[in-house]
Amino acid sequence: MANPPAVSVVIATYNRAHLIAETLDSVLGQSFRNFEIILVDDGSTDNTREVVRRYGTHVQYVCQNNRGPSAARNRGVRQARGDWISIQDSDDLGAPNHLSVLHAFAAAHPTVGMIFANGAYLGGAEHKRKTIIPEVKSRLLAQRAVELHDIFDKSIVRLQAALISKAAYEAVGGHDESLRICMDLDLSFRLLMNFPIAYIDEVVFSYRKHDGNIGRNEELRLTENIRVIEKLLHDYPQANNMISRQQIARRLAYRYYRLAKGRWQRRQHADARQALLQAVALCPVNVKYRLYQMRWALSLG
Repeated sequence: MANPPAVSVVIATYNRAHLIAETLDSVLGQSFRNFEIILVDDGSTDNTREVVRRYGTHVQYVCQNNRGPSAARNRGVRQARGDWISIQDSDDLGAPNHLSVLHAFAAAHPTVGMIFANGAYLGGAEHKRKTIIPEVKSRLLAQRAVELHDIFDKSIVRLQAALISKAAYEAVGGHDESLRICMDLDLSFRLLMNFPIAYIDEVVFSYRKHDGNIGRNEELRLTENIRVIEKLLHDYPQANNMISRQQIARRLAYRYYRLAKGRWQRRQHADARQALLQAVALCPVNVKYRLYQMRWALSLG
């Protein structure tokens, strides 16, 4: 049997036949060559199989019944032969230096559980910035070890920009298969609580925004985000000492507030008021939450 590759690139996909070829081409165009590609088709009903077949032995194609992206990624990692895992989405593009930048750091720091870097927006600047992590924050983050508060307040980790130790991935149990949107944040929390994590101030992938992004499901994204935070605090009690109670309350309260607004717009008034009640309980002196609470109470009589 041939020597195992240094990196296993795992791509989970579902009905992305119109995008997957461009993603695969960006992986195959890497300057770093010691890798394998494992593509897990999570029950696509389009012509994904036919598109991938054109790549022959360059891509290992695995098909399963639709079980969600977390289960598809776990399936790919189980099949991976590399010591390092690169999780790629089937709609984003890796820069040509993606794997070379990350693997060079991994080879020099083999005890880290994960290395991640920055990304750009494929369609141009978003949120008044060119990169996912603002440039100033990116430079500062690269100067020290990554800490819990760095990824808690803002979900800055994109696994498309990361390289994960397969041993670390397996040690923390891989992706939580009950999550469909916030699985990257959950995995990042668990990796950080068990292994050193490093950051490199480089842009190594481009993120594509489109109507098919699963993260556009706002209700699910917010409820999963709340669940992941509560899971972190439950499973790792020491996290309560690594970030302040105020920081925890602010993040949870804001998500309950956003959840409440979305529900109110969809005329789910009882559920909206319940979510807002949670936000107020967490941050009772927040004037905005109190004003919404009073306004909604008056509007319903």
